[in-house]
Formats: sequence, structure tokens, C-alpha cells
Amino acid sequence: MASTPQWLDTAAAAAVLGISARQLRKLRKEGLFKLGKHYRIPSAPGASRPTYQWHCDRIAEVLGTPLEKRN
Repeated sequence: MASTPQWLDTAAAAAVLGISARQLRKLRKEGLFKLGKHYRIPSAPGASRPTYQWHCDRIAEVLGTPLEKRN
């Protein structure tokens, strides 16, 4: 994944990671990813519909970790 930009929008990140955008958002809501490390919110504070950007290398590392070892 070194050839991809560090931060991607939801659709592009999901495609790179091989999961759906819905699954990516679900995992964020479940607390699997940390704000600032795995995803960021570039939209204006207080936006009615925030946009997200994802760090695919870091997310792939988390997804590659066995379930019983994830925090």
C-alpha cells in the first residue's frame, strides 16, 4: 500500500482496503479506529455532515491483527 496517498476519502479507502464503505464506518463507530491515527475529520467543526479521511496503512495493520489481540 505504499503507493497510495496516506489519507484517502471513505470510498477510496474502502476500495484500497477491500471492504465496503459501510463496514469502514461501522468499525469506526465501534471504536476500532482512533481519531487522529486511523481517521481524521477535515470538514469544518460543527458541520452537519462531517467528512472523513482514512489512513489505509494503519487501518490495514489493525485489520490484519487477529480479533482476540485487538484492543
